Order: sequence, then C-alpha cells, then structure tokens
Amino acid sequence: MAATIGWIDFSPKDRSRVGSILDLLKPEGQVDELGIGTMRDALSNRLFPGISTIQTRAKYFFIIPYILQDYLKLPVKDRKKIKPTQYLKQREFEVMWDLSDKYKALPNKGKNSGVIGITKPRGKEVVRRPSEIYWNGLNTFKCLNALGLSANVFLNSRNSSNLETLVETIADEDGDDKDAGFENYFNIKVPANEYWEKDLDVELTYEEASFLKDAIIDTGDSILALVVQDEVLYQEFLKQDKFVDFARICSMQGISEQLKKDIVLAHDFAILMEGAHIAYNQELQKQFHQQDYFEEDWNAWYKNLKGQMIDYKNFNPQDIIFYATTTKGPTQEFVEDWWALMQADSLNEEKKKNLVRNQEGFAKKRKARLKLNKGHDVKENSRRGLTLLEYRFKNAKTIVKDVINGLNRKDA
Repeated sequence: MAATIGWIDFSPKDRSRVGSILDLLKPEGQVDELGIGTMRDALSNRLFPGISTIQTRAKYFFIIPYILQDYLKLPVKDRKKIKPTQYLKQREFEVMWDLSDKYKALPNKGKNSGVIGITKPRGKEVVRRPSEIYWNGLNTFKCLNALGLSANVFLNSRNSSNLETLVETIADEDGDDKDAGFENYFNIKVPANEYWEKDLDVELTYEEASFLKDAIIDTGDSILALVVQDEVLYQEFLKQDKFVDFARICSMQGISEQLKKDIVLAHDFAILMEGAHIAYNQELQKQFHQQDYFEEDWNAWYKNLKGQMIDYKNFNPQDIIFYATTTKGPTQEFVEDWWALMQADSLNEEKKKNLVRNQEGFAKKRKARLKLNKGHDVKENSRRGLTLLEYRFKNAKTIVKDVINGLNRKDA
C-alpha cells in the first residue's frame, strides 16, 4: 500500500511549512543522508544566485511583481477591503489555472512547459505558490526589495502602514480615482506592464529578458552572469548534462580568478562527496543485505580520485566552510576527516566505515538506518542518499535559456 501524507491546514503559514517539508521529500536517491546540504547550498548560492531547485520558468520573476503592481493600482478604498497577501494568492491561482488551461490544450498537453500546477484541475490549489518558490530570487535579482522579510510579513506590514497615510489624502471617501495616493511601497523594480495578461504565456518578452539579464549580471561573479554574456560558454552550458563536466570546461577558460576558484571548489567537493555517499551505500548493503554491491563503484572512485579532481593538491575543506556558515561543527569535522582519510598513503577501512556511520547518525538522528538498524526501506543493490552534486545546474539552465530566447525575440 502506498503511503500518504495529510495535514490540517490551519493557516497559510502552516501550509507553507508543510510545503517546505515536502520539498525535502525528493525521489529516492536524493535525500541528504549525510547532512552536507548546507555546504552544497552555500556553493550553489555563489554559482547560481537566485535559483532554486523548484523553480520552473523565468516568467514567474515577472508575474508576481505584475500582480502586486495591479494591487497598488486599485482604488484605496478597494485596497482597504483585501490584504495584499490575499489578493496575491487569489490572482496567482487564477493565472495558474489560465496558464494550465492554455498549455494543456497544446498537442503534448504542456508536459515540459514548466507551468506551475499544470497537473491540477481548475479550482485546485498547489501547496507551494510561485510567490513562495520565487521570493528569494525576486529579491536577489532586485525585481522587488522586501528588506529581507518574508512575503507575508513584508506585504502586509508595508500595506498597513501606507494605507493609514493614503486614506488621509482622499477628500471624498466615495471617490474612485485609481491613482489616488498611489505609491510603489512594495519596492517593485520591474518595469510596469499594463497589458501583461494579454496572450499570457511562460516565454519572456524582450524587455523582460533584458531586465533579467542585467539583474543577473549585477549579482556579480557567478556562472549565471558568465553564461548570459558569453555565447560560447552558453552553448557548452546547454550541451553538458552534468555540472562537473561543465565546471571542468569552465576551469580552462579565461574567466575571473574568483569565479574559477569557486567553480573548481564546487567541482572537487562534488567528486569528494560522491565517494562518501558510495561508502555510505556500501555500509547499508552490507548491514541489511549482507553483500557489498557497491564495492566495484568504490574501487573505481578511490583509484581515480586524484585524476577526477581538478585541483587535488590545493583542495581545502575550510574554503567551503568559510562560505557555509550555518554548517554544524560535526559536519564540518566529517568533511575534514573524510578529506584527510582520502589523502592518506593507505586507506583505513575501519575509519572509513566509522566516519559514514557516525555522520549518518548525527545527520539523521532518530531516522539513522545504520545506527538504529532501520533497514525497511533499503532495497537490495539500490542506492540511497545524494548522487553527484549538481548545485541547481539543471534549473539554472532553464532560467538562462528563457533569458536568451527572450533576447532573441527582438529580431523575431
């Protein structure tokens, strides 16, 4: 019988929390069993700022600000009747259903359209709305400035404080001047687009693509900024299936020293942690199926480690820890000890085993399989845990491709 998850939806806050938890429940093979996710995410933020693994299309960076601009254009008396968070939620779902209907009508039923909620029937909601999925990116790319606050807190607090001032400017309470007291108090930076809903699709216009390209460049040294400016590397970016393959190509190009350092660091950390996850699966298989199905994988990885890393000689876990400030001490020690073990002249098998077993115990607590002998979901000859780290590579491809395609619309 398939397991199901249910909850009582007390409030939008509770709903958002559940959504955040569900985001972590990735398909088998993607759960962070060894707790190195904060280090991976810190490197992801440097290479692909503003991108997350649940973003689907760049258009949502504009749909959310457009909806908020529409709210600000309402007459003040109408703004008093509905909170901006309620208005945003209502309009997001209306747009979601409209886009879903449009793309479902296509021959392939919008299978690869990236429309959020396309699998939902009209009238059904999704757990994570675009405004939640894209909020960090909206601020990173300066589509708006929420002053570091969550969407709910920022929108409602700004609206409340400004309405008190705006109401005083209206001489006639029954006036219906849509521009009475208008002020951009949500700090929206994207250019206004009065006709944004006309023939709406998920492709960027030339103007939107230009804005987002400049915003990406303004974030500083990153792979994102690099590939929106370099046509040759953009083509390699699209062509490569794995981050490590693209990183190796980038490392040989004439790019800034800081970016090259970050790319090499991320590449080599991915290679190093791949070994730790192979070792973890060795222990799972030996404990619960009495056979080491991953011995061949381990031997190949261990034999080729120096050659697979770009800068084995200068790799230093402290360079990652410097970025990953929220990583807990035991996990920092685990990465440092794992690296030290791999540098030794000969492999200490007992230490290798203990390192992964102890780290899983720290990271998973009451869900630790090895320490607590919980092997009910460990399938024979099937891998668990993170695979080779991708650092949001695939999602970044989609966003950048949307930008480049939008820019090409100028000549269309």
